[in-house]
Amino acid sequence: MRLSGALGLLFALMAAPGYGQSSAQSGLKATITAVAIPNDRRPVVTFKITDVKGKPLELDDLDPDSVKFTIAALRAGKNGERDYHNYILTKVAGKEYLFKGETRKPVMTETLQPDSDQGGKLARLGPGVFSYTFKSALPAGFNARATHVVGGELSRANRLYAANPLFEFIPAGGKVRDRLDLPETATCNTCHDPLRAHGGAARETGYCALCHTSQLIDPETGGDLDFKYFVHKLHRGKYLPSVKEGKPYFIVGARQTVFDYSTVVSPQSVVTETIPKEYRNCAACHANPKVASWKTIPSTAGCVSCHDDVDLKTGKEHGPGPAADGSCVNCHQPDGPEFGPSVAGAHVFPGNSAQLPGIAFDILKIEGGKPGTNPVVTFSLKDKKGQPVNAAQMNNLGLVLAWPTSDYRLEVIEDARKAQPLGNGIHTYKFNYTIPADASGSGAVGIQGYRLFEVKRPNGTAVEKGQRDAGHNMVKYFAITDREAIPRRKAVKTENCNACHLKLQLHGEQRNNTEFCVMCHNANHTDADKRKTAKGPMPPENVHYKRLIHRIHTGRNLGEPFIIYGGPQAAPVPNNLGEVRFPGDRRNCLKCHEKGANELPLPDGLLSTPIQQADGSVRQLTPIMSACVGCHTREPAKAHMEAQIAAVGRESCAVCHGAGREFAVDKMHRKGRE
Repeated sequence: MRLSGALGLLFALMAAPGYGQSSAQSGLKATITAVAIPNDRRPVVTFKITDVKGKPLELDDLDPDSVKFTIAALRAGKNGERDYHNYILTKVAGKEYLFKGETRKPVMTETLQPDSDQGGKLARLGPGVFSYTFKSALPAGFNARATHVVGGELSRANRLYAANPLFEFIPAGGKVRDRLDLPETATCNTCHDPLRAHGGAARETGYCALCHTSQLIDPETGGDLDFKYFVHKLHRGKYLPSVKEGKPYFIVGARQTVFDYSTVVSPQSVVTETIPKEYRNCAACHANPKVASWKTIPSTAGCVSCHDDVDLKTGKEHGPGPAADGSCVNCHQPDGPEFGPSVAGAHVFPGNSAQLPGIAFDILKIEGGKPGTNPVVTFSLKDKKGQPVNAAQMNNLGLVLAWPTSDYRLEVIEDARKAQPLGNGIHTYKFNYTIPADASGSGAVGIQGYRLFEVKRPNGTAVEKGQRDAGHNMVKYFAITDREAIPRRKAVKTENCNACHLKLQLHGEQRNNTEFCVMCHNANHTDADKRKTAKGPMPPENVHYKRLIHRIHTGRNLGEPFIIYGGPQAAPVPNNLGEVRFPGDRRNCLKCHEKGANELPLPDGLLSTPIQQADGSVRQLTPIMSACVGCHTREPAKAHMEAQIAAVGRESCAVCHGAGREFAVDKMHRKGRE
């Protein structure tokens, strides 16, 4: 009876949105092969549709009314700027909308917005080959020598699959040489996994930019939705000067839905405990070195979108004064000294400054470490040029010991600045901590630390007077009772984190390696001490790594606050991680995990996660459930997990969800995102 009930819950799960999509659907590919502009100026688009294996598809294989096309011309502006001008415009009326319980009136009565052509004619030319003739005609006297782009929007299986084919051409004939430089879709997909706007149908930056031109205005808020302006603004979100001053940044979309971007924090933004200002890595989105117009032709729209406290007409918050003529490039050269006026230099994060000498850690050996002994660690400190550094010169230097490596139970952090120097940057340190007599398995020692430096602008003024120059955390393993040291399993890659985060820089920039993070974020670690210092509410939250990371990345989809007290011990603050807006698809486990590390069964020896309850009792989340409930926070998923745990705490999840099984983790997470 129990198995039957569990299967019933599983089937209920499969019926939820995102599950149950037929794997028989084999994707969608669409290609525009030609565009003609006949005498009536109504563009004729020839296109081809197939599945991912190249099998021709028919229109009936697509979602109803999902074939759409638009067309725009590339126009040159002042100072070398270029932008699209869309020919297909639809009148849109401004309407009342509800924002945080308040009914607001629109700023504009109506506006013309770029759109896809409506009411054109589709014709079948052959298997998988079709034509679309626009109902709209291009204006008389349009510039036939300008670059034109036709973009399409087609979808299949209720937008599970979508395609945005693009076709560049010059109506008068000739090779296309002039293009609009845009961030590449593949770069966006580094975080967005993949980009899916407007219900999942818009997935290519080149397609988005055809409608998100300077013509696109939100009539409700009056907001500019030009691609470069809008994308910059929404990615800065929480750190927009206007938002910091209390003015939320939002737009009103279809069906009067309000999209509030005031809580967006880009994972490429760098804001630390010690540096509350925000620094941005422009190259995260502008990653293609061959596409450099973002810095060679800086635009007023692009700049004031992020720096929205700057008024170039009056010169407010702009040192040189008024500059509304768009002559930014006269002062803001593409490259130059860091923290100077160049586009690239102005956006350097002080922690990445070339002025910092750097610090490289190495743990050379660990002696002792048997039950009842105090481990002795030999380590090396050198700057990035290989010059030795004395431990006494460090502003912070900690050695962290944790055990057992099967799944860490506790961590011990000791100040190593008084380690004995042996010369050439080599030191030895004996832990005050004694390995307990009943300890077993293997242990680990990690190192963290930084020096403080003043980072300066080209004119000699300080950017940061106390910039932390932190080293990359090193971890080395030692045997306690094992014959040889057994490392902790690697569940995630730091490199995977850094694909979105640029560089992990946590706890004052000094913790940056997931192999090191798990030492402290062990099964028994909570924020209790910081809650007590801050006189915060109890019970404390457990910050076991797998629970913490899954819940952080679930963020606002948790459906409840997830408050962790962090910051310096002297003045900790609450952080509601339940507001995080993860840009990717959490079903893509390999976005973060090492291959196979998320599959069942999990290794033996993993610990449950104790969760303190308000009544003083402790609830034990078993190892698998501790990870899974981080994302699957709602019914019937939670009930399903609890049904698979025996009274003695054994989990039977692998029976159905084990690798290779019918409902294996990778199979279930692949549904809805194939």
